[in-house]
Amino acid sequence: MVPLQVLWARRDQHRAIGTSLAAILPIAIVAAATYYFGSSTPQADLSVAFFLAVGGVFGALLGALATRRISDHALKVMVAILLLGAGLKEVYDALVGAAPQLVATTMPAFSPSDYALIAAGGFMVGVVSGLTGVGGGILAVPLLALGFGIGQRVAQGTSLLYILPTAAIGALTHYRSGNVDLRAAAWMAGPGVPAALVGSALALLLPQRALGGLFGIFLLFAAARMWPRRAKARRSSAPTGEPKA
Repeated sequence: MVPLQVLWARRDQHRAIGTSLAAILPIAIVAAATYYFGSSTPQADLSVAFFLAVGGVFGALLGALATRRISDHALKVMVAILLLGAGLKEVYDALVGAAPQLVATTMPAFSPSDYALIAAGGFMVGVVSGLTGVGGGILAVPLLALGFGIGQRVAQGTSLLYILPTAAIGALTHYRSGNVDLRAAAWMAGPGVPAALVGSALALLLPQRALGGLFGIFLLFAAARMWPRRAKARRSSAPTGEPKA
């Protein structure tokens, strides 16, 4: 949502982040419910989502507060780098096919120390989410899949549960700073809710490689468009010297 707002609506980065966090709440609720109830076995893990959220809430608050001290240019660079890294990873996994998130079908057994690490990872993802307005699908899924061996579908469903409290905290903090356009958030959430329902249902049916590859291509395109460009030097229309008599 952040790249689309910046590129198409010409909204500044800070306001795009706050508005995105507000709009994503109802969308994530519908998508998470589809992942959890739309299959014979829930495609989301409540325990993992809880520990992710414990760290993520504090991280999102810190990240949202930190945006006041970071320039628009720096935020755009951060978002572009995140999108580039995630896009390359998705495309590589889809083409090569050895990634754990594409083959794992069962949940691993976690120890208390594992849950502590998951909470720490949630904190870091929350910081980035609060700073940039992204995080759930881009950072939490790779964290769960690559870091803890959770399958792609369960990682996606769990990340949706995780971003609910972190997005709420981030949106509230941005709202208090005047960086949330409620009308724009409502316009995005309106069509976003039924789209999330359809998209989540398709994600439970379509091959994971196809989904990951298409998503990666989109992220690479968004990263390229998001990267700040130098303003073209304007040619002065004024003469360089006084005309001779």
